[in-house]
Amino acid sequence: MASFIDEFSFEHPQNEGRVGNSNRLIPLERGELRYNEVARSFRHGWKHPKKKLPRIYAIFRVTMPERELKPFHRYRAQVTSTPSLALSVANPANEQLLFHGTTRCCSLGEDKRSTRVCDLPQCNLCCVIRSSFDVKKCGSKHRFKRFGLGIYNTTCSSKADDYTANPDHASNLRVVIASRVIVGRPYRRKKNATTLTEPPCGYHSVIGEPGIDLNYEETVVYNNDAIRPAYVVVYGDPPPISNTKVLQSVLMTLFKTPLAS
Repeated sequence: MASFIDEFSFEHPQNEGRVGNSNRLIPLERGELRYNEVARSFRHGWKHPKKKLPRIYAIFRVTMPERELKPFHRYRAQVTSTPSLALSVANPANEQLLFHGTTRCCSLGEDKRSTRVCDLPQCNLCCVIRSSFDVKKCGSKHRFKRFGLGIYNTTCSSKADDYTANPDHASNLRVVIASRVIVGRPYRRKKNATTLTEPPCGYHSVIGEPGIDLNYEETVVYNNDAIRPAYVVVYGDPPPISNTKVLQSVLMTLFKTPLAS
């Protein structure tokens, strides 16, 4: 019997020869199944009423060596064996695709050729793509930790957008990570619990529900092996149209003829 190879692994047939340690992103084509799934989750998760839904420019699959994925699969198997989840046949580990916003200090993802991770230590995006998440780095950007020391994710893409930044690159585009997260049996809270370092006994994660201290949902895991980055979504608002282009468009409409540029 052939051994299982994760579809996000360097060793998977669809990825072989296309990726390596410095080039971990593979662009997805519009219309293919995975692109549609991620794009639908992103659009459905854009909840903030005062934030206009942006255009998606690209979606990349994040790949990594098989050895970096095995701890994730071991943890998933461990969670799957939990008696309280045994009856959940379709998705016993309660694995979910969730969004995470972070700082990008390079041009990764700006176009389909910009797929090489940078070496800047302050570029959290490339650090996550290269080495996945590290719970010890929780709060390195925001000191307030609503549910303690954990790795924060959300179904709400517009909430993840609040945490994106690109201080060293002038661009209209922004980037969020969509990760595979083993939620398992979640402990649900509506009030802050800033001293947590793990979920309560018998649970695998904490879900903050809107209503008292939160406006939008967030999911926190406290084990590095409970999460792996899966996709990078590149999005933003269309670049502003210059006055010249606006005038040309008006004149073309009036006279029904193209103008020489």
